[in-house]
Amino acid sequence: MIAREYSAFYINGAWRAAESSETFTVISPRDGRRVGSVPAASRADIDAAVEAARHAFYETDWPRLPVGERAAICRRLAELLAEHRSELAELLVDEMGINRMLADVYMAVAPTLHWNYYAQVGEEYSYSEVRDSDLTPLAGAAGGLIMPYAGRSVVVKEPIGVIAALCAYNFALPCVGQKVAPALVVGCTAVVKVPEPDPLAVFAMGELITEAGFPPGVINLVAAGPRESEYLVGHPDVDKVSFTGSDRVGARVAEICGALVRPVTLELGGKSAGIILEDADLDVAIPTLVGASVATNAGQSCVCISRILAPRSRYEEVARKLTEAIGSLRVGDPREPDTVICPLITEQHRERVLAYIEAAREQGATVATGGGIPDGMSAGWYVEPTLLTNVTNDMTVAQEEIFGPVTALIAYDDEDDAIRIANDSPYGLSGCVFTADPDHGFEVGRRIRAGTFSVNTFAADFNSPFGGYKRSGYGREHGVAGLEGYLQTKTISVDPSSELPSSIVAEAAAVS
Repeated sequence: MIAREYSAFYINGAWRAAESSETFTVISPRDGRRVGSVPAASRADIDAAVEAARHAFYETDWPRLPVGERAAICRRLAELLAEHRSELAELLVDEMGINRMLADVYMAVAPTLHWNYYAQVGEEYSYSEVRDSDLTPLAGAAGGLIMPYAGRSVVVKEPIGVIAALCAYNFALPCVGQKVAPALVVGCTAVVKVPEPDPLAVFAMGELITEAGFPPGVINLVAAGPRESEYLVGHPDVDKVSFTGSDRVGARVAEICGALVRPVTLELGGKSAGIILEDADLDVAIPTLVGASVATNAGQSCVCISRILAPRSRYEEVARKLTEAIGSLRVGDPREPDTVICPLITEQHRERVLAYIEAAREQGATVATGGGIPDGMSAGWYVEPTLLTNVTNDMTVAQEEIFGPVTALIAYDDEDDAIRIANDSPYGLSGCVFTADPDHGFEVGRRIRAGTFSVNTFAADFNSPFGGYKRSGYGREHGVAGLEGYLQTKTISVDPSSELPSSIVAEAAAVS
């Protein structure tokens, strides 16, 4: 049985009593009732977690183990997560408010995928390479006394060290796998700061981490408020930070890491545009856009399509079909199988989303459907799925991330205008286009300033890089790029006439 009440943090391979008496109470978004609690870390708790990770990296053999041994432990954790999938899904529904379908097909399954996937990628990756070169002809066949133009080197990739991973509330458990699995398989160690509204599923990993066989200190789990989280980001014994969250907080994380010359990966907000071209098949476009905007986790997704761009010639047709589709979505208890629109994470966040809708009205937008709290649902933090029409791209709802079940329909004049509007955003995380000509869809995708783009669908490929342009952040997760973000490159040079040790040559050949 997975616990829901915690008085300790998972530090150095065991549950360590919190130094602070403060706690985070977990409130269910579906009915406002208490679900459980975790302690709130003090600086002393953060110090203990970082020290455990530092010791595991710098004073044990974890970074030097054969990668296959680390991969095997990651796979064992994946097995354990799969075994507890149903319990985790139930907990995720209660603490996050997500509907059971999303819990079953993504939130409780993706962690297994991430830990298995990075075990495989880690084993297949080339960590060293022998390079022989003679660049003398490029210098005009002269010189090379101070810096030889002929050389022989071994280029090696090494784990960067202690990672601070700060995960977002909207996919907390998958986020840990996405960030920490690639770090650990290459030999890093980690301190995971869980999100305050929904920490329980991540805390539940503690026992599974021990059972999987991770040595003490390799993974450490803490919950912390803003001040202590900032302390973790700037901790002198942290070697890299990986953060997912708002661009406002991300900017502060970047500021701290910049002052420390510390590497950081930032996966931040989005204001993604879905472009419907003149020739698009609306029977394909509308269901996909509804699913990618308001219907996935009530719009609490950084990649969600919160702007839909339609040609003026088809604007009314698109508006009518979107209004019907969005208005038909069932809002309800996330435990019920036919619920599509789940509650928002907190009451405060619900009020923020409602304020955006009211601001849209004041600026001239029309609420085509939704726009308020569903009738008879005073308990829980629900907002009706909402379509805003007559929106122009300079309105607040078209420029700021709402993170709720709200999408804006914007008219464009021609294709160049659609691309201009799509790019007229401080963000650049995702987007999509619908057209009868897929080849042309790829041409459109190349013109959009976003890190991820889809043609006639909406997808995130876990085997390919994921990240943003502009205020959506920098660095990449997913795929091999996600693994490389936790490695640094070292060059070891020798006299080109000398022979490299046979063990070095064999190692490079084995992984190349």
